[in-house]
Amino acid sequence: MRHVLAIAAAVGFAALAGAGCEGRPPAAAQGKDVVRPALRFALDVPAGWTVRDLEGDVVLEVLGPSPKAPQAAEKAPAAAGAAAEGKAPQKEPPPLVLGNQPRPVVHVLVIERERETLAEWADRAIKDSQELQSDLEVTHRQAAKLADGREALRITLKNPRAVEPLVQEMLLVMTGSNAYAVIATASESERGAFEAAFKKCFDTFVVW
Repeated sequence: MRHVLAIAAAVGFAALAGAGCEGRPPAAAQGKDVVRPALRFALDVPAGWTVRDLEGDVVLEVLGPSPKAPQAAEKAPAAAGAAAEGKAPQKEPPPLVLGNQPRPVVHVLVIERERETLAEWADRAIKDSQELQSDLEVTHRQAAKLADGREALRITLKNPRAVEPLVQEMLLVMTGSNAYAVIATASESERGAFEAAFKKCFDTFVVW
């Protein structure tokens, strides 16, 4: 299952994407790796990660490196056995999942702001998500700020229902018209290896 779908289930955001009016990026956005004036955000991405624009509420995907594939020698017995039995070899796993290790990924979600505060938005999203999945665990929540001083929230969720338990770290922030979520997802066992990459996305995120 794509991480986008996992995020939608885990976070419970449900609104139309906020298009907003295109504004001139502020000085803080100049020189960023990704600048989206129409959606009013910018950020830097880890070196070597792949950036892809998406349609819908999740507007951007920053995809990390693939886990190393098993060596050919490790796969040979299974393939040989299948051939001996006259069966087709098993297909390779989907691109985003190899074995039990999902690829690390960062998504940016943009929606129109409703009449609620940042804390109320987070409360509603968590409540709605846990009504759908009671074992979804909030492991961390604290106030934060963007580099320009704008108020934000940091939330970490653990989703145990993936191939391997997923950890999703989120940076939530609002402007006058839009609400934004930067959502970093990795398997629980691989989270530490990508902490610096996720931090780069969070620390450089700018909205206006």
